[in-house]
Amino acid sequence: MLNRRHIRVKILQILYSQNRAKSPDKELYSFFNATTKKFYQFFITQLHFFVLIRQETIRQIDINKKKYYKSEIDFLVDIIIDNKFIKAIEDSKYIQKYISKNEINYFNNDFKIVKQIFDKICNAEFLKNSTEQINPISSLIKIYKEIIVLDSSLYSFYEDCEIGWVDDFPLINTEVLNMMKSFSKNEELTVNKTIFKDKNDKMFGWNLFKKTTENNSIYENLISKYTPQWESDRIAVIDSLLLKMCITEFKFFENIPINVSLNEYVEISKDYSSLNSSSFINGILNNIMRDLKDQGLIKKYTKRSNNLLNLDL
Repeated sequence: MLNRRHIRVKILQILYSQNRAKSPDKELYSFFNATTKKFYQFFITQLHFFVLIRQETIRQIDINKKKYYKSEIDFLVDIIIDNKFIKAIEDSKYIQKYISKNEINYFNNDFKIVKQIFDKICNAEFLKNSTEQINPISSLIKIYKEIIVLDSSLYSFYEDCEIGWVDDFPLINTEVLNMMKSFSKNEELTVNKTIFKDKNDKMFGWNLFKKTTENNSIYENLISKYTPQWESDRIAVIDSLLLKMCITEFKFFENIPINVSLNEYVEISKDYSSLNSSSFINGILNNIMRDLKDQGLIKKYTKRSNNLLNLDL
């Protein structure tokens, strides 16, 4: 689930916390594990949100029946109440057990957000005025993309729930949408039960943190060499951390191509640093890369073979 870029962002957040609070490595390792666990809880919470919408739909239809109101939301029976994807989530023993074990109850004291999004679904013109035959899964995907994902109240709610969930939101939404598209093909709910793709990805995160902190003073000197007009405290903390993390990948991650590392950190800087940071970081890293290459300190696996060679660019 967590991709390499997202892991890099989480390590950046941890290093930033360390820079501010001077926390010991052991404490930060626990924080790394906790934040990745919270990421998965976010994923399950967002999946279960469909169940809450279904429960609210059933409740509103029952209210209308008891009061003999003419129901104007019967069109949601096929789209929401009888939706096989939502029912599969609700019936999933794995999801039920996970929610119970981890006491996931973020909406218990703030159910009004569920009601607000339900109201938006009821009033969605693309559902009411559709002349095409209703496809429950396709309609649910559209509801998710055009209402749930874009709802500012839900976004703010998640922002207040857990640190880092705002950063996780795009990846969570991609994961949920992929599940829905997969379900539409075979009507089988496949829940990703792992946070990391494999053990290597988890080790990548921790080693990235460990090697960056262990070599901090060396990196400080190296960065200073190529920023003579800058005092170290004048370089933005985020920019400095991104430079150090990328240098770590240059030196210690033989299976990651230089251009991949370089491009990743330039792109991350566009989201997490200042307007001009990306060009600053790109220039400094290119100079440092050439320096390390000249010293024979960068070694990478070639694509054509498994041999470890000095990179000659």
